Amino acid sequence: MNNNIEKYDKLTENHLKTIYRLTRQMSAMSDEENVLDTLLNQLIEETGAEVGAFIFYDRKNDRFIPRSIITRDDQHAEDIHFSKTVFQQILKTRKAILSFDTQTDSAYQNAQSVIINQIHSILAFPLIIKNQVYGILYFDSRKNRQNFNEASRQFLSLFSAIASLAMEQILTKQKFENENIILRNRLEKTSNIPALVGESPPMQRLFTIINKVARTDVAVLITGENGTGKELVARAIHDLSDRHDKPFIAQYIGNIPTTILESELFGYKKGAFTGATSDRIGLFEAADGGTLFLDEIGDLPYELQSKMLRVLQNKEFKRLGENIIRHADVRILAATNQDLTRLIKEGKFREDLYYRLNVVHIVVPPLRDRKSDIPLLVKHFLEKDNPHMQISGAALKKLMEYNWPGNVRQLENILKRASIMAANQIIEPEDIQFDDLEIESSNNLLPEKLETEATLEEIKNYIIKRRLEQFNGNKTRAAKSLNISLRALQLKAKELGL
Repeated sequence: MNNNIEKYDKLTENHLKTIYRLTRQMSAMSDEENVLDTLLNQLIEETGAEVGAFIFYDRKNDRFIPRSIITRDDQHAEDIHFSKTVFQQILKTRKAILSFDTQTDSAYQNAQSVIINQIHSILAFPLIIKNQVYGILYFDSRKNRQNFNEASRQFLSLFSAIASLAMEQILTKQKFENENIILRNRLEKTSNIPALVGESPPMQRLFTIINKVARTDVAVLITGENGTGKELVARAIHDLSDRHDKPFIAQYIGNIPTTILESELFGYKKGAFTGATSDRIGLFEAADGGTLFLDEIGDLPYELQSKMLRVLQNKEFKRLGENIIRHADVRILAATNQDLTRLIKEGKFREDLYYRLNVVHIVVPPLRDRKSDIPLLVKHFLEKDNPHMQISGAALKKLMEYNWPGNVRQLENILKRASIMAANQIIEPEDIQFDDLEIESSNNLLPEKLETEATLEEIKNYIIKRRLEQFNGNKTRAAKSLNISLRALQLKAKELGL
């Protein structure tokens, strides 16, 4: 017969019922602190102890840390002190210990902490997780000199294996949950939005707000310069939303005649106008359940703005040429590079529509404010359009020094041209040509404050500074683009300290 098999001959039916009850309770819990508090409270009652505690073993620093302390009287937890001798003994033997009377127990007769704290009886057992001591469930008796018994030791010894397993499952679950939170945060920071490339602080902020807004169903106004990627932001919001498996439809509003735009958005009835040979649904019906992205909303004709407001307010609309009220559950995302508040003052845009569209406002940063993302963008575009193409350090430096009035779209176009011109599959500085026409046609060439408040001389100075930036300080090319002599530009640059 194996003498190492522990005997449980003192256990009673009540002990087994307590083990069953505690096991059921632990299986329904998912928080370590709740489990420990439940165990301590019920085991204090079961054993008659005055003090119960969970002592965490910090393996890295080889120290014991009281995590939870419960007392039966009015003592404060901070006034309770323990004997490290007990903890060290459990750490060494990895078994439950019982001391009926520490005054007669040779193991504790010289333990000053036991004597000073007047600890009379001790009952403690280890929680073993992954074959390591995770902590100790500890009970003692002090003032009332409660005597623990062998039945209590056997009870806790048997229960310790069950409690250890339950605690291991809870800790594993918490670990997975924490890892998921970390992963979600990392994805929010680095982007779980493949189409949007960037790690700069402005892009981190953009990713964060996209993730927050996507979980809601509110209207969003997306603003930013041409070429910054406003439609990509809208699509990202849709893809991360509960509507991701429903349609995403984008419609450009600018420069479309009112009647054609109305029929595109709301549909039309047969015979509504010349050429309407059959009924046709509009984009609101086509996007039902999904998302409709309206680009350049500032160009929406004033006579259609009341209809747009009605859709936003009531999700109701009428097809062109009919009186039937139809409904569509559509989330509206709108974008513009215009100042809508200025259009409101000019009477070109309805204020009530503006507030309906602008529940959340997202500003997409221009490329010049996130130049640290240029290497990532270059890598992204080259891998997408020309996987075998590389770029030299000097060429990349040239891209980093440019001011990018046309933003990411301009960068993509320039890389496509440079890839055509490059020899030996490597883009060099001379392969990169900044298109003057592209520069001039980009939005926000002149800040609004300069347009409305600056003197002619200030505007001239601003343009000269910008042009020198665009040509990387090359005064010959800058002078040629401005149609002035090199000498005149040199004098002006000297005057401006450039």
